[in-house]
Amino acid sequence: MNVSSPINYLTQKLLYTWIKTDIVQAPAAEVKDKNTVVIYVLESRAWSDLLVVEHECLSLGITRPRSRITQQQFKKWHHVYTVAQAQPLKAWLQNKIKYSKMLSGIHQALIENPELDVHFVPVVVFWGRPVLKQKHWLRILFSDTWGFAGRTRRFFTILFNGKNTLVQFSPAISFRQLIDDTVQQDNSVDKLQALLARRLTEIKTATLGPDISHRRTLVLKLLENPDVEKAIAKQCAENNISYYRATKTAHSYLKEIVADRSYITIQILQRILTAFWNRFYSGISVHFSDRLKTIALSHELVYVPCHRSHVDYLLLSYVIHREGLAIPYIAAGNNLNMPIIGPVLRKGGAFFIRRSFKGNELYSTVLFEYLATQLATGMPIEYFVEGGRSRTGRLLLPKPGMLAMTIRAFLKYQRRPIAFIPVYIGYEKLMESKSYLKELKGESKKSETLLNSVRSILNIRGRYGSVTVNFGQPVLLNDVLNEQHADWSREQYNDLYRPEWLRATVNQTSRLIMRHINECCAVNAINLVATALLAAPNQAMDEGELIRTLCFYGDLIERLHYSSDVTMPHYKALSEIHHAEALGMVRRRKHEMGDFIYLDNAHAILLTYYRNNVLHLFVMPALVASCFNNAAALEREKIIRYIKIAYAFLETEFFLPWKSSELEKLIDDILQCLSATELLDYNKDSGIYTRPRISTDAHAQFSGLAHIISPLLELYYMIFALLAEHGSNTLTQERLEELCYLMAQRLSLMYEINSPDFFDKKLITNFINLLIEQGYVTVNETGNLELSDFALNEGRHARRLLDKNMQYNILQMLRTSSKNQKMAV
Repeated sequence: MNVSSPINYLTQKLLYTWIKTDIVQAPAAEVKDKNTVVIYVLESRAWSDLLVVEHECLSLGITRPRSRITQQQFKKWHHVYTVAQAQPLKAWLQNKIKYSKMLSGIHQALIENPELDVHFVPVVVFWGRPVLKQKHWLRILFSDTWGFAGRTRRFFTILFNGKNTLVQFSPAISFRQLIDDTVQQDNSVDKLQALLARRLTEIKTATLGPDISHRRTLVLKLLENPDVEKAIAKQCAENNISYYRATKTAHSYLKEIVADRSYITIQILQRILTAFWNRFYSGISVHFSDRLKTIALSHELVYVPCHRSHVDYLLLSYVIHREGLAIPYIAAGNNLNMPIIGPVLRKGGAFFIRRSFKGNELYSTVLFEYLATQLATGMPIEYFVEGGRSRTGRLLLPKPGMLAMTIRAFLKYQRRPIAFIPVYIGYEKLMESKSYLKELKGESKKSETLLNSVRSILNIRGRYGSVTVNFGQPVLLNDVLNEQHADWSREQYNDLYRPEWLRATVNQTSRLIMRHINECCAVNAINLVATALLAAPNQAMDEGELIRTLCFYGDLIERLHYSSDVTMPHYKALSEIHHAEALGMVRRRKHEMGDFIYLDNAHAILLTYYRNNVLHLFVMPALVASCFNNAAALEREKIIRYIKIAYAFLETEFFLPWKSSELEKLIDDILQCLSATELLDYNKDSGIYTRPRISTDAHAQFSGLAHIISPLLELYYMIFALLAEHGSNTLTQERLEELCYLMAQRLSLMYEINSPDFFDKKLITNFINLLIEQGYVTVNETGNLELSDFALNEGRHARRLLDKNMQYNILQMLRTSSKNQKMAV
């Protein structure tokens, strides 16, 4: 650094237009002796610290650190020295203390010139008063800490705390006296460096308290982990690089990943979030948290919530903290590790992981060992097994990555048993709903940049209703392991060992987690109103009819008893409608004979998200009702036959809890329930169920129930019909997915299917994969798909679940599209 440059002078003047300094402990009077030199000792090479010390020395009329030493023996140096290593990682790796040419040169000059002495004066600059004396939350957030501050953090620290800058000078340390007191002169420089570092640490400890930085010590500890060291050595061999360079890469990965929790930040975020909930939400309801407090005594908790919104991260930590439990460390995508927001989230307990690191063994090892360390020390963890936010409102298929790492980490260290805690988060109104809709329509997702995040925060308007957090039944890992491999606890595990049963264990655990999330579903007014209106013709209903339908849906959920953990809204049906109106989700059209409640085009699409939140609760009764789309009366055996075909696909898509052996009893319960509500008429003599007569209120309600599942069945039928139309050995899976997506878009536009998940690419891909898994379709050696005779036979039965008019529309569009393609060729 050119300490005498005009830039430094101008910067110092600019700095002092903002900051105000106070000298806590002034330096002792300088010895007026031309043979004694004063050198100021700073901890790091921070430019701002040097400029402050320079200004204060000038004000006190004493030697300035930026000035060059005038004595002939020391003229190559200035009156300032920093104890920090130029390459601290390399020094730690080589277990070496700092080698300073400056101190060595000064030592040599003092040995050769006994009349000379050098006084080292340690100086510390504190940007702001100690945390405990701060009141404003921004000053607390950007208060001085033990960690080395980057440029961005230092800027904000000066901005918010600069007017309370403290400068503390320590009593001088005589190098001459130290040399005289040291028996072996070769140790004098090392002894001086240790003394200077210790003195600076003592000053900081007296002001800031002891250094309890878990992150720095953990990073260094992880670099010494044997498996990390092996991965570093392998990186050296594969890339032909030095051990230091590979270690530096591992160190950068850890700095990118590791959380840096600060309880000061957590307290500040708690205040901010409390104000945020009060401003935008009408309340947070929490259910079944007591089971956590019991199981936390004996198990390591891993929270696995559904992922609906970016608010999920903050909401769950807020709730857990309010419930008196330890806040988990949260796995967050590195897309959120942006300036300002990233450091705040990291201080709140977030650790950042890359979306993909396939083929990067060093990164994988570092991340695994960090996760394993946290689990082994009893730290709660949180991550989203879906991998990303659901854009459709339904649960996504789980991603096995983090789950597999968690299970492997437990097997390797086998400390406390692990309990996965499923969490359902239910919103009455999502902040991101409009952006989700745009993405489903094909628009590219906006990147998570600081500017976009600030814009999103500033654009938050209005009220968003209430939020419900339900904690589901824990999934105990030991139980799954015992089921998959009874002798798992007797085997030895390491990072390279992947037992055969591990994949099955991960799959079973993930399915149980998703199933338990659905089982603790929180049904709210918006879910029910959306389900009713979207199933109605033209998405409009007479208010009285809507009230009856809402009552029926609520009663249906309670009668079928999907799970004892499902929570229902506390509103009456009329209040549910008024609540939906207040949130701007539905419209009312006044009429003398009775008001109509309806959805405009925009809200008809948006409300599919809220319907999909609870769709799994209605799948089976809606499927039973769909059996009567093309028949007024059916025998029990035919109903069971049709449903069994569809259930194989719906079970996977909705994580339904019933086994195939339980299906007939479930169908009987639903038939009995629908008969009890007079939506089906059962003739005991003939064993036939009959639907309500057309034009009756019961028929409208029954048809509405069937229509709940219709968009999904239509999509399934369209995919199957498209494959059958093209025939075997003509399409690859990728081409079929592309055609299905385009056809679904076309159908949606032509027949006004207001359901954006109708052309959701993930849903299409999942169904095609299921066709392959179930043996309906096979992939031949050329990569093309072949449709089995079994599939064609089953398809003829399954199409009876679909309205004949929609069947015709789909087939007609397929034929028209085929003709257009042939003409184009």
